[in-house]
Amino acid sequence: MSMAFIKATIDLGAIKKNYRTIANFVGNSTITSAVVKDNAYGMGATEVSMSLYDAGCRDFWVAYLAEALTIRKVLPSDTKIYYLQGFLGNDIPLVKEHNIIPVINSLNEFNAIKNNNLEFVLFVDTGFSRLGLRVDEIDAILPQLEHEHIAYVISHLACSDDRTHPMNLAQKIAFDNILEKIRTQIDVKASLSATGGALLGHEYAYDLVRIGSFLHDIQINSPIQAENVLTLETRVLQRYSLPAGNTVGYSATYTAPHDITLAVISIGHGDGLRRKLGNNGFIHFYGDKKIYKAPIIGNLSMDLTTCDVTGIPDELTKPGAIATILSKDYRVKDMAKDADLLSYEVLIGLQFKPDRCTIVYKK
Repeated sequence: MSMAFIKATIDLGAIKKNYRTIANFVGNSTITSAVVKDNAYGMGATEVSMSLYDAGCRDFWVAYLAEALTIRKVLPSDTKIYYLQGFLGNDIPLVKEHNIIPVINSLNEFNAIKNNNLEFVLFVDTGFSRLGLRVDEIDAILPQLEHEHIAYVISHLACSDDRTHPMNLAQKIAFDNILEKIRTQIDVKASLSATGGALLGHEYAYDLVRIGSFLHDIQINSPIQAENVLTLETRVLQRYSLPAGNTVGYSATYTAPHDITLAVISIGHGDGLRRKLGNNGFIHFYGDKKIYKAPIIGNLSMDLTTCDVTGIPDELTKPGAIATILSKDYRVKDMAKDADLLSYEVLIGLQFKPDRCTIVYKK
C-alpha cells in the first residue's frame, strides 16, 4: 500500500458482469441503460461509463447537465446521455452542441424546451410525489406534444424493493393511463423502472430500464446475484493489550469485559465510515486459509477505528498489517445492515480523498 494508507479497489470487470447479468434477466426486447449519477455512486463516472460501454451499454443517465458533459467527453457519439433534473432554458446551447437529452419535470421546463426541435424525456409523477408533471399538467400540454421529439415518457417506482407492495401496481396503472393519453397525440416509448422495478418482471420493463444499484451491488431483495465491486483496505497503526474494565473511544461506549487485544486502524468517519458502526460493525483480517472477523469496539473517531483482535494471529494484526473494511466477504450491503442505513447512504458516503486514499481500478 502507498503512503495514503487507505486503498480502494474498484472492480470494473465486476460492474460489467453485473450489467450483463441484469441485461440478460431483462431480455433483448428492453433496453438496459445505466445510471451513473453522483460520480457513478462514488465509483468514478468516467471509468465506470467507459467500462459499461465496453459491456454493450449505449444509454446513460446522470443527475445534472455538468455530469452529462463529463461523461460525454469519454463516451463515443453513438451513446445517449440523459440528465434527470435541473433543466433551464439557457442549457439549450450546450444540450444541442454535445447531444445531451434533458428530462423535463415541470410545466416551466416544458415551456422552456418546446418548439426548439430538441429531443427530451418527459417525466410524469405517478404517486411518488417528488419531481414530475402531474395528471392535470399532462392534460394541459397534450395538444402541444404532436410536433415535439420525446425520447421516452418515464416515471419512478416508490416501493419496488418490496415486491409485494401494492404501490407498485398502483403506479403501473397510473403510468399506463398517462401513457394512453399521451399516445393519443404522439407515439412515444416508455420507461417506468429503475433496478427494483426491472426485477419485478417483464410487465414493469417497458421499452427501457434504468439500472444503477445492481451495477454497484447495493440492490436488496434481488432474485439474481450481483458481484462485489469494491474492496476497501487500510493499515493497522497500533496493537496492544487492554486490561478488563478499561473503556474505549469517545463517550466510553465500550468497556472491556475481560483482557483483550485491541488494534487501532487508519480509517474513520472522516473517510465516510458511519458512526453507528461503533460496537456494531466488523473489520476483517485475511490469513492464508482463514478469514478473521474483528468486532469494531467503541465509537469511531475522525480518522481512527478500534477493533477487538483477540485470538487473531499476531502477524495479521501487527502495525502495518492490512485491515479490510469492505470485500466480497463483507460488502456494502452488510455494512449498511450493521450501521442501520441504506446501502446507498454507505456507498455514496465513502470519501476517497486523494491524500488519504489510493484508488485502483481493476479491469
